[in-house]
Amino acid sequence: MDDTNEPSERERPPALAPADEAMLARAQTLREITDAALRDVAQLYPADDHGSVLRDALFIHGLAERLVDQAVIAERERGASWTDIGSAASSSRQAAHERWNTTVGAWVLMERRRTGIGRGPADPATHARYLDDWYADLVDEQQAISALLPSLHDEAARAEANSHRAEAKQLHERAEELRKEIDAAYTAAMEATGTGAAGEKREVWAAKHLARAEVYNRLAAIEEPLSVEHRRRATAQRKVAKDIVRDRAPELLTDDGARERVYAAYADLTPQERSGSSRPVADLLAERLGGVNVASVRKHLAPLIEANRHKERIAACSDPHTAYATAETLIRDYSQMSASPGTFWREQSRALLAFYLMAAALDDADAEAIEFWVTHPDDPRPVELLRSGPVPQWADEYEQILSDKKHRANPLLIIQSALQGARPRHTAQKEKSQ
Repeated sequence: MDDTNEPSERERPPALAPADEAMLARAQTLREITDAALRDVAQLYPADDHGSVLRDALFIHGLAERLVDQAVIAERERGASWTDIGSAASSSRQAAHERWNTTVGAWVLMERRRTGIGRGPADPATHARYLDDWYADLVDEQQAISALLPSLHDEAARAEANSHRAEAKQLHERAEELRKEIDAAYTAAMEATGTGAAGEKREVWAAKHLARAEVYNRLAAIEEPLSVEHRRRATAQRKVAKDIVRDRAPELLTDDGARERVYAAYADLTPQERSGSSRPVADLLAERLGGVNVASVRKHLAPLIEANRHKERIAACSDPHTAYATAETLIRDYSQMSASPGTFWREQSRALLAFYLMAAALDDADAEAIEFWVTHPDDPRPVELLRSGPVPQWADEYEQILSDKKHRANPLLIIQSALQGARPRHTAQKEKSQ
């Protein structure tokens, strides 16, 4: 059939409830393991075929690893907590979460259903019958697999599950829309600094974050396997909104609004006017502001200049060479101030930090975004940004470094320490005062 005869859109077979989809995928893997094991028991290996016994064993080992991942997914769908999973795996809750959270996230990204690609029929009813027949040939028990899938025979349960899938897709799209609206609201709030509209713009900015928090709250209710992550995101969004509103009053009341006026006037300066030392910049702003004395301008200007230069430093990292050079400088400065990390970890941290700097520059973000990514290494945002950047292969290198979940804490801790040492002083002072 040529392309002209292909239907424009193929309707996917109605999926089962997520827990049943997970159990059906698990049953398929168990069949593949069983078939491979039975085949290998009577396998004749030629004397000159060296390595084939090991290859067959490794094939089953790979299937077993997939089975473990599917078991974790099934447990999450059945309501097991990460503490439960950690206990079953003889590990801590945190270790279990770090080991399998990406796997569960990928499952949710696939709408909590089997892909149907190379893993049995896409239609769940057909797939269940296919496995029923296979199992019946082995043990003479009828419909053994189908009996484990309640929603296979419950149309209402399937309809509800698919309704939640559709809603989750819409919510994820809304979360992305709100991210863009938040960026626009932030820009509007900054541009309104020092004007009568500043308060209103900040309220709009905060409201966008609260709206995003509500999206994540709803996702936590209908995407149970990632409920912990969704609730954490909702909490973070509410905190940001609270900080936006809370920070507004001090800015309006401090020093008769001098801080706002200095910030607004500084934003109006050209890059050339900002490039000088702080003293001539302060003199220029005092001249333009009129009613604000030079001493007050300098007091508010010092942290502003430092923060702006820090942001410009990151913004320049959209160039790969600049990203690597900046990362090298930050890691070197950290190494000189503390016990120098080993060469291997220093190289790993430098490369990873360069990737973070590039992602932040592409996202027009600042050091706080990098610090968030460092403490949330499974966040997909950096990879998405790197793949769209000037060096797409950096995304693969980034994923390769972070794929070693046993040792990735080493470069991440080095980066975190390097960033803390390099952050603008006023930020550290603000955190200390809080």
